[in-house]
Amino acid sequence: MSSDPKSPAELKESVRKDWTGAAPLWKKWNQKSLVQSHAATELVVKNAQLLPGMQVLDLASGTGEPSLSLARAVGPSGRVVATDLVPEMLEGARENAQAQGLTQMEFRVADAEHLPFADAEFDRVTCRFGIMFFPEPHKALREIRRVLKPAGRVSFLVWGPLEENPLFSITLGPFLKHVQLPPPPPDAPGVFRFADPAKLAAVFTAAGFREVATAKHTVPWPWKGTVEDAWESISERAAPFKKLIAALPAEKKPEVMREVFEGLRRCQQGDTITLTATLISVTAAV
Repeated sequence: MSSDPKSPAELKESVRKDWTGAAPLWKKWNQKSLVQSHAATELVVKNAQLLPGMQVLDLASGTGEPSLSLARAVGPSGRVVATDLVPEMLEGARENAQAQGLTQMEFRVADAEHLPFADAEFDRVTCRFGIMFFPEPHKALREIRRVLKPAGRVSFLVWGPLEENPLFSITLGPFLKHVQLPPPPPDAPGVFRFADPAKLAAVFTAAGFREVATAKHTVPWPWKGTVEDAWESISERAAPFKKLIAALPAEKKPEVMREVFEGLRRCQQGDTITLTATLISVTAAV
């Protein structure tokens, strides 16, 4: 969230550091996060059009989803390779796969822009909330086309606009009223980088994909727990926003946190914070 120009390598290292620091906290909140993001995982799996026995590469797998669900979909005769730039994230994914007995999974630390796989190795490539952090997505998409079989397809998912995602507008909006950070460079890695479906489609088309189709989805994004619990999970897991949270002047913190909690309480129904999420899916063929 800085306006300082950075090279792709510097951007990648910044992303790596952000998510390395967040990895233990993603493991901490894993079970509740699985429930909250279930609809997003279902979208990726459904759009991948999987069959038993398929070979699937999942990028930016984090602590396991959607790769775990993909593995169940392709069955014991299939294969899912879960990858991430951050080894600490994949440790959580491996532990979750072992707990579920998913022996058809492999785990590789991998840079999406330099994939360590053979040409035409996979039937599908998937990615949930990852491509917006790739410093050079055009390079990653060329690599993805290389490792896909001739009839291969992709199923990706990204965040829609901030103002259409209460998770962010409620929790980060109050900070933005008081913290003036310089705008990021054009097309810098970030959560809302591909919130415009046309921009998302254009990058796939430019990389040579066919049958590129995007769609906007509004899905449930529930958090079971107190508002304090919900805020703690967001502030700990949201690696890209830590600079924003840290930049808040100390004298403004009580006012801002009061507004955050009031916003979350308006969404509270019993023991659940009933949020929704606006997501953008993209599918394409080689």
